[in-house]
Amino acid sequence: MKIKDEFLDELGSEGVEMLKLLRETTELVNYYRRLLERYELDNLTGLPGNNKFRDFMEETEKRDINVGILFFDVNGLKFYNDTMGHKAGDILLQKAAESIQLACVRNSRAFRIGGDEFVVIITDCMENEIDSFISRWQKCLVEVNSREDGIICAAAVGSAYGTGTYSINDILKQADENMYVNKREMKNEK
Repeated sequence: MKIKDEFLDELGSEGVEMLKLLRETTELVNYYRRLLERYELDNLTGLPGNNKFRDFMEETEKRDINVGILFFDVNGLKFYNDTMGHKAGDILLQKAAESIQLACVRNSRAFRIGGDEFVVIITDCMENEIDSFISRWQKCLVEVNSREDGIICAAAVGSAYGTGTYSINDILKQADENMYVNKREMKNEK
């Protein structure tokens, strides 16, 4: 404490005021960082959320590169929420997010865009990388589902690919439509 007091005495009143201002500025910067993190990240899954997703889509479209989009819809969320409670539904969504995130590699990014929907964007890719991603994701999903917690995650997935000049919203729409085709196939298999 003696060294601190001597240091403050040496600074004088202007120096002490500058230190207070620096401390307040640091606290304010940290506060804004936390706000930005809340804006960008989904609290439940830790994945970037819808706002960050929209920003990333815009950036990707401007780069004029090949892109693959995968659209995921988690099955059974209402069932888990209604029969086992919302905590079980949260675990289901966390398992979905974890399996998707585990499958991501250098040029792929996962997002939770709302409710039980997730999107992966693969940038600067070849079309076959979409199938490779789905294979990795299915293996990761098996691994995540191996936990004995009574919650088994399943999700429908649809994909689309864009090359050359494209509208990223059109690719997203096509991936969403393909996801619904997969969802119907999964229901018919039961």
